[in-house]
This record gives sequence, C-alpha cells and structure tokens, in this order.
Amino acid sequence: MTHPFRRKWGQNFLRDPNYIRKILTELNPQPEDTVLEIGPGDGALTFALAPLVSTIHAVEIDPLLVKQLKRTAPKNIHVIEEDILNFDLDSLTGDFLILGNLPYYLTTPIIFKVINNDRWARAVLMVQQEVGARITSPPGNRIYGRLSVMVQTYTAVNSHFKVPSTVFQPKPKVDSVVISLRPRSNHISNREYHHDIVKLAFSQRRKKLKNTLGDHLNPGLLEIYGDQRPEQLSADDFMVISENNPVG
Repeated sequence: MTHPFRRKWGQNFLRDPNYIRKILTELNPQPEDTVLEIGPGDGALTFALAPLVSTIHAVEIDPLLVKQLKRTAPKNIHVIEEDILNFDLDSLTGDFLILGNLPYYLTTPIIFKVINNDRWARAVLMVQQEVGARITSPPGNRIYGRLSVMVQTYTAVNSHFKVPSTVFQPKPKVDSVVISLRPRSNHISNREYHHDIVKLAFSQRRKKLKNTLGDHLNPGLLEIYGDQRPEQLSADDFMVISENNPVG
C-alpha cells in the first residue's frame, strides 16, 4: 500500500540504498549503542540500522506510519508516536546517538532542542543544503548567523556529503546535506543569557556591537568588540561576552 505523503509534516523518504549505507557509516553504530531516530518515516534507515545496535527509539508523528512501523519493526525498535519537539530527551540514558532526516520546516527548532541537551554522544542529521551551509559557516560569511553561532558554541560540527533530491520520494525542491554534531565541553554559566546575547546581536546584524550590545560589554570588551558587527565574531567570542556580563 502506498503511503499518503503528508506535506504538513515535510515527508520526503530516502530511497537510495547507497546513501543509506553512507549515512550509517557516518553514524558508526556499535552493537551496544542506543539510538534516537527523529522521524523514521517508513523505516528505510531504521531497518538498516536495527541489526547494528542495541536499541532504537524511533519518534514519529504520523499515526499511519507509526502503525506500519509497529507492525513490521523488530523487537529492538521502540516506535513512539509523538512530535519530536515534545519528546523528553532526558528520558533516554546518557551517551545515546541521534539520527534523523529532518523535515525542512522544523530543522532549526529540532537542532536547538538537540544542542540544549547534553546527554547524547553524537548526532548525524540530514538537513537542507542551505541550512547545512549556514550551520557550518565560519565567521565573516554573509550566511553566518545566530544558528551558526549557537550550533558551533555547543557542538563540533562537520559537513560530510550532499544528498541529491532525486533519491527521495516524493522529490523535494532542494538538495540535502549530511552533517554530524558532537557536544563540546564548554561551560556556560547562564545559557539563557548567552542565547539572548547572540539573538540580540543578530537582530540588527548590520549594526556595530557597541550599538546593540553596549549595555552588555564591559570597558575591555567594548574596546575589543564594540566596532565589530556580529558576523565578525566567532562562537567563542560570544562565549567570552556572555561570561563577562557587566550587568548580571
């Protein structure tokens, strides 16, 4: 039976076994691993991964796909009907892996959810090519922005290979890219404040930081960063600013 693809959930299912193999090679699963899969769809990655790991928690929002997966999944796949944005990552044991073909319209909130948790060991995600370029962009690039800073603050991120639109059903309008994330061991004393600093800086990205972050820069940092614009600062620069808050 053909699955009725739901545009509202951004469903584009990977069909090429070569790309499935390449993605799983990048994940490098071990027999003792627990994996959280975000949006298993009809199980193309899931069923290929199942013999390689201990447990898969497959979180799927589409009830029709949940029913199909539960009917055919081996015992080490736990199919969970839920929106991944509502799923409690802390319900999983530490050092789990994350795998996902992220729906384009939810990529940013899903990634923010992932990086705000520190219990996972490695994530391999397929995202829209343009978003992948933004995430991995270095400072000084026009596509470097808040998403770049936040991901690079909390993770070591790498871009691996492009996945053409032709290997999906239905075919999306754009190509994808596979990226991997590993948590960084940075200590940020006030994550909420750090998030606010980055968001404020990029809210008016053409303005110098003395105009957007003037109240958040002590005299020494004002001298260093005041005449720069946000896209000129690295993720580590923003950490320096947030950890030297003159008003908190």
